[in-house]
Amino acid sequence: MTEEMPRPTRDAPAAMNAAVMIGGTTGTVFVLVMMFAITDIDTVLGTATGMPLTEIFYQATRNRAAAVVLTIVPVVCFINGTNGCLTSGSRLLWAMARDGGTPFSKYLSHIHPRLNVPVRAILVASVFNFIFGLLYLGPTVAFNAYIASCTIFLNCSYAAPIVVLLIRGRQIVMARNPDYALGRYRGLAANIIAVTFVGFTSFFFLFPNVIPVDTNTMNYVSAVVGIFLLFVCGLWMFKRHSYEGPQFDLILGESNTTGIELDSEKQFSDGDKNGNVVFQHRENGSV
Repeated sequence: MTEEMPRPTRDAPAAMNAAVMIGGTTGTVFVLVMMFAITDIDTVLGTATGMPLTEIFYQATRNRAAAVVLTIVPVVCFINGTNGCLTSGSRLLWAMARDGGTPFSKYLSHIHPRLNVPVRAILVASVFNFIFGLLYLGPTVAFNAYIASCTIFLNCSYAAPIVVLLIRGRQIVMARNPDYALGRYRGLAANIIAVTFVGFTSFFFLFPNVIPVDTNTMNYVSAVVGIFLLFVCGLWMFKRHSYEGPQFDLILGESNTTGIELDSEKQFSDGDKNGNVVFQHRENGSV
């Protein structure tokens, strides 16, 4: 989604930092309040409502109506979070399709001529989430494996570019004089801590929740990760010659290979009559 930002090299880090600070602050306060509100932990864990949070609200208020109203608040937050996840997920799918890195790339890279959004990618992401959401109605072990694997994949998506940066050296980034940088040593320390934390936490997501382990309590995350790795390897085999890679000049808002300077006002056009992506850029103040 950085391609839709006026100044991605500055705006993207600022947005990520703000999200961490706001979410960390409000989340810490929320967790502390919930911990002080719990009066019977056993009832919370075995609540008949199926929602421990609702039980905590009931223990804090001793009123069923108040507990229901308070439960609506996080439900609204979950809905908003779902919209954000769907927006970012569909944009990622569209960007990969645009660069030729997904099955049916031409179909998924389509931009709606009037709405100027990747409608097809949004629909595919929505159907995918809906189908996997049905796992909640099935065996608990399958749903837990899906949730835990999503956490691992998300963490690995953060760690992968950091690992590449550590292997190749931070000078490839610092040489570009980025708008946001922690410096040579603080940045290196942050990278090492991030990779270590992701590796440590992801490793424990593979463990079962209880022992002894049987077919009903086994953690099948490793199987899900293995299937995903097979899919990625197969995708790489079929798409390695057609994948063009990310267009960093468009993403970062910098000059392209023809020497044309792209300023912060560069945007996507509405697309041509077939819905194919058309880029607009400014050269010497003209489009």
